[in-house]
Amino acid sequence: MSPSPLLSLRDLGPDPLPDCATDEPAQRSPVGPVDAPAPFNRANADVILRTSDHVDYRFYKLLLSLASPFFANMFGLPQPGPLDGAADQTKYGLPIIPVTEKSLVLQKLLSFCSPVYDTPLPVLENLDVVMSVLDAADKYDMKCVGKVILKMITAPEFLEHEPMRVFAIACRYRAEAETNIAARYMLRFAIWEPAYVTELDFISGSDYQRLVKYHAGCGQAMSQLVRFWSLFPLPPLDCKFCRKNGLSRLTLKNYQDCVIDALRVRPCAETLANAEWIDGMVRKAGSCQGCRDRAPRRMEQYARELIVPINEIISEVRVIIQCQDALSSLLNRFEW
Repeated sequence: MSPSPLLSLRDLGPDPLPDCATDEPAQRSPVGPVDAPAPFNRANADVILRTSDHVDYRFYKLLLSLASPFFANMFGLPQPGPLDGAADQTKYGLPIIPVTEKSLVLQKLLSFCSPVYDTPLPVLENLDVVMSVLDAADKYDMKCVGKVILKMITAPEFLEHEPMRVFAIACRYRAEAETNIAARYMLRFAIWEPAYVTELDFISGSDYQRLVKYHAGCGQAMSQLVRFWSLFPLPPLDCKFCRKNGLSRLTLKNYQDCVIDALRVRPCAETLANAEWIDGMVRKAGSCQGCRDRAPRRMEQYARELIVPINEIISEVRVIIQCQDALSSLLNRFEW
């Protein structure tokens, strides 16, 4: 059933924004709604969207209809005349549609709906803003907008600081490629290290269990490094002086086992460049001070060289994070 043009959207919106995502592009007026800044104040617009914080955005029915079946159905219904008692409030002779989104969210959402030559893609400052805009795109059935936003969440500024949130958001919206990118990045951590994030409440236990199994599978596969030792020999943690004077206490076999054990917990090359791990290995080796000073530089270089074989091993692990399942009819909001 298509929504009525007189339907209030107040009960259909996403949850209110957290405090960190409520910056407004225009100051709220003490006497009434204010107009949004350019380019959302054009005189040739044919509809006004009024946000919950009383900012009026002038926009175009055509662009809204192309981006959203929700608005296409709304504008396709017979519209009441200006003298009709059931008519919505108007401003500048344009109908006003109240929405529950705050001005920050609506500004970004409409920017995604605008031609790129007219309005640049908006900046998504943090994942709280990402979630709010994604929820609005989902609410209005803006599938293409949702896909664009989801491709943006694997940017380094999000993935490096909050990989678990990125994973949970991508998994919630069934974005398979982005889910797998985040799962791959999570290999930099032991599976128990990432803290709880509220976005995990929106995915199923089986989704999280797939992440755990993928992480464990990659860790177990690190034992295959034994076939690369001849091509990528481990850098020495000692010198001739250490060996001659009996200071070295770490055999090559023990050294190799320690490397594999570390990679089983965090299956990525960055593990071997960790200063704490390097210091522990040097202490095990009982090396002289000169060796201890040289070891970090050698291990960092070795970690860079080992990226190729480690990635080769991980690529052989079956990616079991799959976003198409029995619940896809309910959860596949953006038709991946």
